[in-house]
Amino acid sequence: MTKDNVLFIGTVRHAKAQEAELAEKYNIHYSAATRAELLEQLEDAKRQGVVYKALYRGFASHYALGRVDKELLDRLPQGLGLISSVGAGYDFVDAETATLYRQWVTNTPGVVNNATADATILLLLNTLRHYYEIEQTLRDGLGTKPRIGRDPTGMTLGIVGLGGIGKAVARRALAFGMNVVYHNRKPISISEKDEPSLSQLQYCSTLDDLLVSSDVVSIHVPLSGETRHLMGPAQFEKMKKGAYFLNTSRGPVVDEEALVQALESGHLAGAGLDVFEKEPIIHPKLLKNMNVSLMPHLGAFTIDTIIKMEALSMKNIDQFLRDGTLLTPVNQIN
Repeated sequence: MTKDNVLFIGTVRHAKAQEAELAEKYNIHYSAATRAELLEQLEDAKRQGVVYKALYRGFASHYALGRVDKELLDRLPQGLGLISSVGAGYDFVDAETATLYRQWVTNTPGVVNNATADATILLLLNTLRHYYEIEQTLRDGLGTKPRIGRDPTGMTLGIVGLGGIGKAVARRALAFGMNVVYHNRKPISISEKDEPSLSQLQYCSTLDDLLVSSDVVSIHVPLSGETRHLMGPAQFEKMKKGAYFLNTSRGPVVDEEALVQALESGHLAGAGLDVFEKEPIIHPKLLKNMNVSLMPHLGAFTIDTIIKMEALSMKNIDQFLRDGTLLTPVNQIN
C-alpha cells in the first residue's frame, strides 16, 4: 500500500520518538531552509505530481520560512487536507484561505497553559520587584542602589481572556493573595465543586470596567481582526495611574506606540512583555525602559511543553490520515 505524503515545514525539536512513529506510517518530506527555497520546492513537487495530504508547521518555523499564507498554499500541489500547526495561537497560518481551499487547520491548545501562565507570573514578579535590574546591579558590583519593589498581595489582577491560559494565570495569582477579575464576551460558568479557587473570580462585563478596577492587566486573547490593537491609547488611559501591564498572547493585540507613551508619561508604572507588535523587532524605547521586563516570545519555551505541542500536532496528522477526524480543529469546513 502506498503511504501518504506529509510535508514538514520546520523541524521537530524534541518529540523525536513521536516523529519516528509517524515516519513509520507515512512518507515525511522536509522543507528547505529558506522561504525562497521552500516555494521552489513546492513548485517542483507540483511538477512531479507529489501530493501532500497533511502539512506540519513546526515551532517558530515562521522566523525562517514565513507564515503559511496564501502565497505558500497556492504553490502547494492540490490534495492537501490538513495544516497542523504547533502552538496555541494559529495566526501563523492563514486559516481563512485554508478554509476557502477546504483545508483543515489545527493548533495545540491546552498543553501550553502551564508554561505560559508560569511565564506570565514570572513577568509579573520581575516587573513588580525590578528583578532584572536588581540582578544586573549585583553583577555590576552593587555600584548603584536597587529600587524598591511592590508586593502582588492585595493587588487586583484583571485578566482579559479567561481561557485555559487565563485560568492557569488566575490560579497562580490567587496563590499570591491577589484579587482576580476577568473580562470575556460572556461570563464563564465555574462551579465551586470543579474549580473551588476560580469560583472567587469576578466578572467584568466590559473591558473598560476591568481596566479601571485593575492594578495589573494581563492579556490572554488570540490575535484576530477583532483583537488587533485591542489595547490602544484610550484603553491605556483608562487604566489606573501607576498600574502594570502584561502581555503573553500576541504582540499586535497591543498598539505598541501607545504602550510606550503610557509608560514614558508615567501613567503606567511598568510592563512585562513576552510578545511584540513587529516581532522579532522590539520597540527601542521598550528596550531602554527599565520599568519594562522583556522576554523574546518564549512563554512556552520549555522542553516539556514543546514535546507536548509537537506530539499533539503529529497526533492530529495521524488521526486525520487514519480516519479523517481531528483532536483540535480551529476552523470549520462545511
